[in-house]
Amino acid sequence: MRQFVLPDLGEGLEEAEVVAWYVNEGDHVVTDQPLLSVETDKAVVEIPSPSSGRIAHLFGGKGDIVKVGAPLLEFAEGAEQDTGTIVGELGSDQHPPAEGISCERPAGQPPQVFPAVRALARKFDVDLESVEATGPGGTITRADVERAAKSMSQPGSVEPMRGMRRAMAQRMTAAHAQIVPATVTDEADIDDWPTGEDVTIRLVRAVAVSCKAEPALNAWYNSSMGERRLIARVDLGIAVDTEGGLIVPVLRNVAGAAYRTCGPVSTACGLTQSRDRFPRKSCAARLLRCRISG
Repeated sequence: MRQFVLPDLGEGLEEAEVVAWYVNEGDHVVTDQPLLSVETDKAVVEIPSPSSGRIAHLFGGKGDIVKVGAPLLEFAEGAEQDTGTIVGELGSDQHPPAEGISCERPAGQPPQVFPAVRALARKFDVDLESVEATGPGGTITRADVERAAKSMSQPGSVEPMRGMRRAMAQRMTAAHAQIVPATVTDEADIDDWPTGEDVTIRLVRAVAVSCKAEPALNAWYNSSMGERRLIARVDLGIAVDTEGGLIVPVLRNVAGAAYRTCGPVSTACGLTQSRDRFPRKSCAARLLRCRISG
C-alpha cells in the first residue's frame, strides 16, 4: 500500500478542512486528476493525484480537519510513502533520499525548510540557521524547530500575586473578557483655558457633560443577560500607577457641585496635597482613602 498525505499548502498553513471528495474507494485515477478539495484559512484548494493507480482507502470525510502530513488516501499498488511536500506532481528530484544517504546538508548550502515549518520558527522566534536539521537531505523538520525553541526557553521563578496587584489582574482580566476595548482620538482647541487651572478636573467635567449629551457613554453592560443599563450618575475612575500596581480611584458623581470648580484634582478626590509631593507608597495610601472600588 502507498499513502498520499496532505501536502504543504504554503502560507504557513498547518491544517485544512475536507470540502468534497471527487473519487471513491476502488476508483482508478491518473496523475494530476483532482482527488478532493480542501478549505484552508486562505482559500478552497483542489488536491490533484501525484500518480496513477487504484484507490484502496480514503481517510477522512467531508468536514473533517486534516493536518499537513496526515494521510488523505491509500493506493492499492506499491509500498512507497508519499512525501506530501507540494500540491501536484512530484519531480524526480523531489523524492525522499534512499536509505544510506546522509541527512546532513552540504557545507555552505542553506537549510531546506517548508513554509509551515518556517512559519513555526517565526512564531517561536527561532533562528533557522542555528537549528540542527534531522530531516532527509538536511531538511529542518517541525520537531527540529520545537526542540530548538525548548532549548531557548529559560523559565523564571514563579511569583504569586497578592493584594492590590492580584485585584488589578482579576479586574482587568474580567473587563477584557466581557468588554471590547475601544479608543477614540480627537483634537480640541484649549488655547483659551486660563493658566494655572487643573487640566485633569477640566477633563473630568468634559466627560460629565459628554455623558449627559450621550447617555450611552455611561452604561453598565451585563454580558450574561445580554442587556445594558443606562446610569444617570457619572462616577469616573482615574488610573494611577503605584509601586504596588495600577489602582483606579473613583470620583463619585462628577456632574455634581463638588467638581464644578477647577481646583486641584487632589482636592476633589479628598487628598490634601498633590501626588508629586508624596513618595509613591504614601500617595497610594492616601488614594486608598479616596474610594477605589468601582
